[in-house]
Amino acid sequence: MKRLSFLFACVLLMFACSEAEPPTNTPVADPILTITSDTDIWVESEGGSGEITYTIENPQLGVSLTAKSSVDWITDVSVGQSVTYNVGENDTVEDRRGTIVLSYGDESRIVTIKQRSICNVNYEAMTTEGSLYYGGEGVYCYTVVLSTAGLSADGYLQPNSEYYYFDLYSDIPANGETATIPEGTYVQTQNSMFVSGDIDPTYSNLTITSDSDYDEIPFSSAKVVVTKSGIEAIVDFYDDERHRIVYSGSLEIPCYDPGQGGGSAGENLSTLTSDHLFDIEDGVFVGAYVGDLLGSGCNTCQVYLFEYLDYETGEERGDQFQIDLQLALGATDICGTYTEGTSVGHFIPGWAEDIGGQYVTQNSWYMTAGYVDFAPLVEGSVMVEKGESDLYIFTIDTVDDKGNAIKGVFKGFGEFMEW
Repeated sequence: MKRLSFLFACVLLMFACSEAEPPTNTPVADPILTITSDTDIWVESEGGSGEITYTIENPQLGVSLTAKSSVDWITDVSVGQSVTYNVGENDTVEDRRGTIVLSYGDESRIVTIKQRSICNVNYEAMTTEGSLYYGGEGVYCYTVVLSTAGLSADGYLQPNSEYYYFDLYSDIPANGETATIPEGTYVQTQNSMFVSGDIDPTYSNLTITSDSDYDEIPFSSAKVVVTKSGIEAIVDFYDDERHRIVYSGSLEIPCYDPGQGGGSAGENLSTLTSDHLFDIEDGVFVGAYVGDLLGSGCNTCQVYLFEYLDYETGEERGDQFQIDLQLALGATDICGTYTEGTSVGHFIPGWAEDIGGQYVTQNSWYMTAGYVDFAPLVEGSVMVEKGESDLYIFTIDTVDDKGNAIKGVFKGFGEFMEW
C-alpha cells in the first residue's frame, strides 16, 4: 500500500513539473486587416447604402473589428461579416468627402467616401473637337469645347447636339502647333480680368443645336478641374439647374496664333485650312452707315451678309460676312468695286483688337454661324451691283491672312440704316 501511494505521488509530481515548464519560443503572428473592396468610393447626390468587405489574418481572442464614420452624413455604420453604412442625400452645391476607419487592435484601414453634389444632368463628353488655343502676352486662352458629337466634316456644329464651351485662362503657353490644356482648377468670374484660373463668362455657355438653329445658354457659375486624365466641370444655370460634364482623353488642342500684340492683318488670324468657295442665292443683308470710322474722310458702310437670317427669332445659319466699304462723305450708294485699303473705293482689311488676351474682330471678315470658322479679308476685291427689285449682288474675290481664297457670289435683299 505504501508502495502504491509512493508511485501515485511521483506521478502527481511529474505532472506538476510538466505544467510549470516555460512555453516554447514560437512567436505569435500579428493580425493583418485587409480591405477587399474599393477604398475610394464615389456616391451620387441622392445617397444610398454601401458595403465594405474585409479579411482578418491571424485573429486574436478578445479582439473585435470596429468601424467609425468621420462625418454625420455617413450613418448606420454596422460591423458584421462586412461593414455596412448609409449615405444621406447631398442637397448642397458642393461635392463632399468623409471617411470610415476600420480598426482591429493596432491595425487600421481608411475607406474614403466622396459624394457628388446634386446635379440634374451628368454628361459624358467624348471629344474636345472644336477647341482652340489663343496666344497672348502673359495670359493665354484655352477655348475648350466638350461634346459627344464633335464637328461635321466641313467644320460645322452637328445638328441636334449639345456643346459645352469654356474659355479657360492660364499663364502656361503652348509649345508648338498644338497646346495642352493646363492642369488646374478654373472658376468662372462675373467680370473676367483675364488672369490665370479664370473662366470668362462672355464666351462660356451650353450651345444646343437643332436641324436649323442653335441656342446659347449662359452659365451662372462654372468650375472646371483639369487633370492628366481628363476634365470634370460643374456648371450652374440661371434656372437653378446643375450639370456635371466629364471628359477622359487627350488634352491636346490646335493652336490659333493671332500674332504678337494682336493687330494688323497678315498675322494668321484665320481658322481656315483651305480655300472657301460659296454661291448664295437667297441671302439677306443689313448695311449700317457709321460715318468716318477711321478718321480718313470717308463714310464707312458696314455691310453684314447672312446666308440665312430670321429677323423675328434671330436664327442664323451658314456663311456670314462683315465688309466695311469706304464711301465718299455723304454718299450712300454702295454699288461699285472695292479693293483693300482705307480710302474711298476700298474695303477695310480685317484685323483683331487685343483687349487683354481676348481678340475682337474688326472691319472685314468671313465667318460661320456660331463662329466655328472665321477669317479676315485682307486682299482682293468686292464688287457690289444692284439688280431688279432691289436685289443686291456681291461678288467677293478675296484672300485671308493665310493665303486661302474666299470667293463666291452672294445674292440677297436687305436694308440700310444710320448707326
